[in-house]
Amino acid sequence: MIKCEVIENFTLEKFNQLKNVNKVISRKDNEFGVKDTFECDKEMADYLLGNNVLNKVVVKVIEVQEMSEVKNVEKTIEKIKESAKEEVEVKPKKKKTSKKKEE
Repeated sequence: MIKCEVIENFTLEKFNQLKNVNKVISRKDNEFGVKDTFECDKEMADYLLGNNVLNKVVVKVIEVQEMSEVKNVEKTIEKIKESAKEEVEVKPKKKKTSKKKEE
């Protein structure tokens, strides 16, 4: 994910693709003003950084969270799961013995 800050007012049709939207002033969902921040994927950031019909830059990048961090977390979770499986001892089932009544 890429964290962006708005440097010029704009409206965005695909605003539902944005995450963690923080607006300085209350506006409509699809309207953004200067100093508003949000997180988006690489394609949306590229679009807002000038790769659009108007070649207009409306945001600046503040932070880039690499996907490798997410992959490292997933690997750690897998290791924990594997070690948990190894630690669990499988105990043999007790055999039921049938007691015959003696007459």
